[in-house]
Amino acid sequence: MKISCKHNRSLYAFTKSSNYPKAKAYYIKYCKILSQVIKEAKNQHYSRLIAKSNKIKTTSSIIKKETGKVHSVEQIPNLLVNDVKLKDPTDVANAFNNFFTTTTQKLNIQQYKKEMLSQF
Repeated sequence: MKISCKHNRSLYAFTKSSNYPKAKAYYIKYCKILSQVIKEAKNQHYSRLIAKSNKIKTTSSIIKKETGKVHSVEQIPNLLVNDVKLKDPTDVANAFNNFFTTTTQKLNIQQYKKEMLSQF
């Protein structure tokens, strides 16, 4: 299949650079056949998966994959705080909590100062 897809790309490049109607017709026919082969290979692969394992779970995972509703496993990003790279999810969460609590305290102090200055 990899070779067929590579050949398909070379045919595409050839048909774009030439004006041969037979080449374009051959490319269109090749695309249709290749798409049918790919669909059949997917069907065989999925039917083998279903036969091997839990049918309901496998079927739902295939449906999610084909419809694009697969949720990837989310990785917790690394965070650089004070030149220290935090990798542990608890440390990252604590760093965010610390940042937001100190930011709100700073904003409250600034707001208080503005209110005090506006009274005079």
